[in-house]
Amino acid sequence: MVHKRAVITGASGQDGFYLAQLLAAKGYRLDLVSRQVPSAYPRAQDVAWHRLDVAEEGALEDLLTRARPDEVYNLAGVSRPVESWAIPLEALSVNAAVPLRILDVVRTKLPGCRVYQASSSEIFGNATGESQDEATPIQPESPYAVAKAGAHWLMGAYRVKHGVFACSGILFNHESPRRGISYATQKIATAAALISLGAADGGLTDEVGRPLLVEGRVALGNIEVTRDFGFAGDYVRAMWLMLQAERPGDYVIGTGETHSIREVCEVAFAHVGLDWRDHVVVDPSLIRSVDSRRTRADATRARTVLGWAPTVSFEALIRMMVEVNLKRFRGERAAARPLLALGGFHH
Repeated sequence: MVHKRAVITGASGQDGFYLAQLLAAKGYRLDLVSRQVPSAYPRAQDVAWHRLDVAEEGALEDLLTRARPDEVYNLAGVSRPVESWAIPLEALSVNAAVPLRILDVVRTKLPGCRVYQASSSEIFGNATGESQDEATPIQPESPYAVAKAGAHWLMGAYRVKHGVFACSGILFNHESPRRGISYATQKIATAAALISLGAADGGLTDEVGRPLLVEGRVALGNIEVTRDFGFAGDYVRAMWLMLQAERPGDYVIGTGETHSIREVCEVAFAHVGLDWRDHVVVDPSLIRSVDSRRTRADATRARTVLGWAPTVSFEALIRMMVEVNLKRFRGERAAARPLLALGGFHH
């Protein structure tokens, strides 16, 4: 049996974890790339870890030339729009220049290799329509989104000019128990678990460096912001399907449903028998000055062309995240070890 070979950049992050699991189950030989090799990941005969900075000149090019993969999944990047304002040059370098380098290596040295680029619904900015699809105008509003938009356009340009099989997955919010605590869904799920166990803050801090919990309450920004939330494990399946299609293209990936941060709170705290209103406070200092108010994916093309559809509901996703936190904190309490945050940024 001939096994395909794939390179995954940003492999230590949430999406990299689920994608590596999926491809390993399908018999791929994997080259996983990240700045840090996580100790918790399983090792396997057909899995090789490469510790490197993808933004370093020549590093990724050398790896791709040696590995000669059938597929490249570029998940590396500065992963939060708000963070990109503090490091705009790095956001542009990693989120736009790295995809360009991958495309050029594939064009010149790896004919037949297929490329997946992790795009984002953030490229649409504060879209005004009821939903967003592949034809929605691109109007980025942060350095992160500008860089993602540039990479998205590069995939299309290399398809047209050089015939590269390159796809962009325009992913809407996708969450999982492996999300970093700086994301609202994980912040809420973690807070609900800790409060239900009678814990203080587990030694955890929020996105601005303050204790996660103060007197049994967690501080959030605008809880009326709505998003299209899905499960990351579903979304990596869409990534794989894009590279198995007959023709390359770009695809919006999302559930088609919208839910507010308030609804995340309702589901998370109800799962542990608590009323969220007793444990959530709105802090105006956490409200972003630039923030799209509403997102909803129209994934019709992914459904009809790829046969993709999400399998995990919004409610099941949030309950899953709370439940994993409950198990983690109970286990760490039993072992009398400090509580540790899940992974954060990666590239």
